[in-house]
Amino acid sequence: MAQRLAQGTHNPLVAGSNPAGPTPIPLETKFQIVGENLMTLGVDTAKRYTFLKKPWIQEVFWNVLAISIFVFILLNRSPNLLRPLSLSARTGFNFTVLLLFLILYISFRLRGWAGRALSLAMTLALFALALAGLWATGQTQSIVLNGIVPLYDASNYYSDALRLQAGQELSDFSARRPLFAGFLSVLLWLTGHNLMAALGLLTLITAVACYIAAREIQSTYGSEVAIFVLIILFLFYRHHSGTVMSENLGVPLGALGFALMWRGTVQKKRLLFWLGLFVTALALNARAGAFFTLPIFLLWSGWAFREEGRRFSWQAFIISAVFAFAAFVSNLILVRSLASFTGVPFANFSYTLYGLASGGESWHYVFERYPELQSLPADEQSRIIYQMAFDQIRNEPGLLVKGALYNWSMLFSDSWYSAYSFVGGEKRIMRNIAQWAVLALCVFGLIRWFLKPGELLMSLMGVSILGILVSVPFLPPTDAYRMRPYAVSMIVFGLLPALGLLFVMERLKIPPTNRSESGDTSPDALVVFTTLLVSIALLGPITLKSFGNSPQFDSASCAPGSDMISVRFDGGTHFNILREKQPGLDWMPNFHLGRFRQNAHSLPDPNMIAWAEGLDPLTSVFYTLDYQSFEKVLVVAPTADLPAPNSLWQACGEWEEDPNLEALTIFYAREEASLP
Repeated sequence: MAQRLAQGTHNPLVAGSNPAGPTPIPLETKFQIVGENLMTLGVDTAKRYTFLKKPWIQEVFWNVLAISIFVFILLNRSPNLLRPLSLSARTGFNFTVLLLFLILYISFRLRGWAGRALSLAMTLALFALALAGLWATGQTQSIVLNGIVPLYDASNYYSDALRLQAGQELSDFSARRPLFAGFLSVLLWLTGHNLMAALGLLTLITAVACYIAAREIQSTYGSEVAIFVLIILFLFYRHHSGTVMSENLGVPLGALGFALMWRGTVQKKRLLFWLGLFVTALALNARAGAFFTLPIFLLWSGWAFREEGRRFSWQAFIISAVFAFAAFVSNLILVRSLASFTGVPFANFSYTLYGLASGGESWHYVFERYPELQSLPADEQSRIIYQMAFDQIRNEPGLLVKGALYNWSMLFSDSWYSAYSFVGGEKRIMRNIAQWAVLALCVFGLIRWFLKPGELLMSLMGVSILGILVSVPFLPPTDAYRMRPYAVSMIVFGLLPALGLLFVMERLKIPPTNRSESGDTSPDALVVFTTLLVSIALLGPITLKSFGNSPQFDSASCAPGSDMISVRFDGGTHFNILREKQPGLDWMPNFHLGRFRQNAHSLPDPNMIAWAEGLDPLTSVFYTLDYQSFEKVLVVAPTADLPAPNSLWQACGEWEEDPNLEALTIFYAREEASLP
């Protein structure tokens, strides 16, 4: 309409367009012109609305919205609503947490775009709340100090991730399992070395992986089974979110790998199953776990994918073995590309084997008996310990049986090492009720398996459980608290009681909701997300190391008698200790002295507790890499002396001399180094 009115002499509605004067316009002509333009406007609007209705546009919109909610929860410091919710989500098992689970279940029951949008948003929100709870309280665990500073194994992974970015090799520690340190290095690069942001990304990846896996299970067994599995995965992972440990890669890869095998079994697509087997084997390389599930999966694939009229398919078995073997080859390529030739994959399994052969002792028992072994190179050390373990088995096989029985007994004990020790909160009564209820459902799940042995999915579950049980003697639950060694298989620990719940529902004639063969997720979400995650984990670290460069520092010096470190101070890596009466809310990175000292009492070493209690207010603590020696260093410095984030910093001071704290490599920064 605008074009026709603007054409002057060619437009009969424009006065003066005719030299002889304005020409009268019939009324019906005016209505016709207006009608044509309104129709054009309506068609254009309809086209725009149709574009917005495209499925992929809606998926992108709701995914962005869900991720925005995730980020908002991590950044928000509201003391009124999100803070108490985050505290409950991190450690509690009370009415608030149960209400969150109920909302999550309702969202999974909704169909269509509303169900997908709300269920994804609620899943990400739940995982974000648990991480926010760590940062709000500054919780200290055995491998994290005051909610952010990595300790022991975690500090080794973190420092190795920084080494890769500087173009250096992994230490022998991370060479045992290079996948996580390498993946962390990629995330740190993406976030500008911000550790909090990288940990947030790890939690987001795990949340999405658990959600996708739950949706796959929902497509065959309904919302009730899916949400139960998702809750078990969350209850396990919430204790590990925000920590620099390999569980952060083992859980998502394990969930995605099993989901792919699940879909491949349902749709009888061998390639999907083989891809899932590859991802599962890769997950076990990232976080060592129930390795005996792999050979059992190989045998099961030969039975499940056999041709009609045959008992076993050797072709399916061999191809499955090739895919599983490819994961180990990929891990070995990472070891040889990122670490020195003294690095040995799974070298620490020799410690566990010796403990098992000694009657069920812990992994560090060999070093208690032979402390001189700790000074040996990793390859020689593991060779000697393996030889000692095999000699012990030959000489006293009864101790091996004793050790196996002990490990099985701990899996079903009433302790921090039992199968569902992570279920429940801080109140012992609630924890016991919850754990016994889950174990009762496990029994019902086993009954359902025995009653339906010919159902492929139930037989897949059966061989998964069998593989875990066979692995227990070689994977002692006592080697780490709350079932950490079983991170990769945690989806199976969720499925068994969930199928017990399904068995109860079937007996009560309660049909599962939202069960459909096609599922409610995008059919490509599982494959695309898994492929992207695996590609980054395998290719990203090699690329980073190839192009990595060490930061260049100016020549500087310290006063005689002082030592110097050359470090990079990054945002999101430190915490500050405030005076007790100093105003402000406790939230990363600022914590009052009383809160910090209270948190420090959760440290596993009394020497570390005493050290932490001796730190003064207006002090900051962070781990980083000393680029002079390329060794990790725990820096303690006056808060006022810290440089701006993402700055290179050369500081003078002295090292901690207490031999009981030697493993922490503590450096007390006193002043900035002098430039010439």
